[in-house]
Amino acid sequence: MKLLVTGATGKLGRKVVENLLQTVPASQLAVSVRNPDKAEDLRARGVDVRHGDFDVPETLDKAFAGIDRLLIISADGDNETRIRQHTNAVEAAARAKVGFIAYTSLGNAAESKLFLAPPHQAAEQAILKTG
Repeated sequence: MKLLVTGATGKLGRKVVENLLQTVPASQLAVSVRNPDKAEDLRARGVDVRHGDFDVPETLDKAFAGIDRLLIISADGDNETRIRQHTNAVEAAARAKVGFIAYTSLGNAAESKLFLAPPHQAAEQAILKTG
């Protein structure tokens, strides 16, 4: 089984990857990052480092190819940008036939009235639509 974590050079993504490496062989772990040079230390440890940019969907198609389980770390930015980026990631995962998609959402996003909720609501709906 091949797992992939997006945003692996960010604060949360890096922590997730470090925790996974304690229980998952590096050969079963891939990361998708905008700048692969920033993940050279992970590559040196045997992690499959892939270029993936939420603003360039074709990079996500390549990054998510052959992945069984995916963790999409939510992006930073304004709501409109985040909705577009998260949707791009979910659609690429669907095209790659990823069997399981996890996403770092907001608690009870569907019911939330917080100003930060719309990108999470959109991402969750996009994931649900993949089946």
